[in-house]
Amino acid sequence: MYNYARLTLALLLPAMIAGAQEKQTAATIIINPQHPLRVTEKAQRASILKWSERWQQAGDCKMITAHPSADFFPGNVKPDARYIRKAVHIQHQQIREALVPIVSRLGYSGSWSDNVYSTGLYAPPGKCIEITIPAALADKKINVQIGAHSDNLGVWMAAQEDWRRMPLIVKESRLRQTTTKVASPFGGLIYITASPKSASWDGEIIIDGGVPSLYYEAGKTTDEEWAAQLKDNKAPWGELVTDNVILTLPDSILQQLKQPARVMKMWHTIIGGEMELAQIPQPFYRPQRMVIDEHIGGGFMHSGYPVMIHHSPSVGMVSADVIANPEKLLVPSKGGANWGFFHEIGHNMQNLDWVFGGTTEVSCNFFSLYMFDRLLGGRDNAHTGISNEVTQQKMQNYFSAGANYDTWKEDPFLGLIMFRQLQEAFGWESFKTFFREYQQLAAQFPDGRYASTDEKKRDLWAQQFSRITGRNLVPFFEKWGIPISKEAASAVATLPGWMPYNFPPVNN
Repeated sequence: MYNYARLTLALLLPAMIAGAQEKQTAATIIINPQHPLRVTEKAQRASILKWSERWQQAGDCKMITAHPSADFFPGNVKPDARYIRKAVHIQHQQIREALVPIVSRLGYSGSWSDNVYSTGLYAPPGKCIEITIPAALADKKINVQIGAHSDNLGVWMAAQEDWRRMPLIVKESRLRQTTTKVASPFGGLIYITASPKSASWDGEIIIDGGVPSLYYEAGKTTDEEWAAQLKDNKAPWGELVTDNVILTLPDSILQQLKQPARVMKMWHTIIGGEMELAQIPQPFYRPQRMVIDEHIGGGFMHSGYPVMIHHSPSVGMVSADVIANPEKLLVPSKGGANWGFFHEIGHNMQNLDWVFGGTTEVSCNFFSLYMFDRLLGGRDNAHTGISNEVTQQKMQNYFSAGANYDTWKEDPFLGLIMFRQLQEAFGWESFKTFFREYQQLAAQFPDGRYASTDEKKRDLWAQQFSRITGRNLVPFFEKWGIPISKEAASAVATLPGWMPYNFPPVNN
């Protein structure tokens, strides 16, 4: 069926004598949820990672053949798939100078990763595709990428877990000439990529040998066109697109979506709401991307470009139903899917200038709270960690033992109580003003000198929020055990004081 030996020989000629049999195993092994590669198989995992690096660097697509694991993930095209030649118009826009200070501080969002442009085509495993670009675009640092599942399972949390798919399955190649041929043993959606900082360009890119994949663009794709795509689709993955978000989903999920406009309106609203709190201009320099994967680098989801989302029924991590019907996110889940989605998207909105020690997993939850307030009308059953009972217990334990910054930093839901008190007292608009002022600081001082240390970040929080609200909040921060410098305290000392009523609570 597949010529695995040819792939092995092509990739391993430099090392045929030493370890040839081990590399052959890497080229033919099947890894899937039913046959995971155990974390204890250290030598074999190391061999597979080395083999993966070699095929990613291989330049001759004729030497690449399909890997057997590709049939399971990301999947193969259907036997009667038609291979087409398609002209794809792509307009790459260099990020506007005014946005650079904002984007440069979004440290958890993969902000400077290459922009990924969809083509609506899928590359079958092991099959050469040919990309032709205008001569003016040759060697302009433009790339072709095969595959959306870019997490490397050889690092981070996945390195300590049993692998349910091959660890590296994305291929990226630079388009140095007008015509480039490329192939991947695993196949995948075909993309064109370019750095957001690179000069703008506009061109028609011809892709020969891909299979049409499901592609819905809000406001452009009609219901009739979508229905026809669903009927004729032969590719295992496709995408749903708005100005704010792009969802990359398997055909099995997309086939359920008979009304994609309704689904994408909700996702567009969710992303837009979090951007609105962060005071990020809309549309932004590119849409957020969200990709479902059998196995990701860590967690149930993680932030970045793209946001990666586990969907693995074999280990009880299921998210397809929520993606297909985001209205389920409007049902309080006590810390379930809706809090999780809002939380991870919130990481992408965090400006690192206002993320001080202990608040990485705290300030992203501003966005969870905001979305519950704006989408669900309140926080009832939003998360057990913010329930009345837990809030009172955490405050009692904390203040009984004596407020201490090191202790405060260790408990994200304890830390969140402090910011909840600020929000309840001064409203979301004060937070929006606060976030805008940080963007202005970043534009004024690109070197970030104003927030270059943890102390400066803490001081800036107390000072800026005090000025915005017109109240001296330094005693409040200090009551919580957050150290504020004498200089920062002096800067807002003339403002009237403020402290929440019954704080610390006497009933503790």
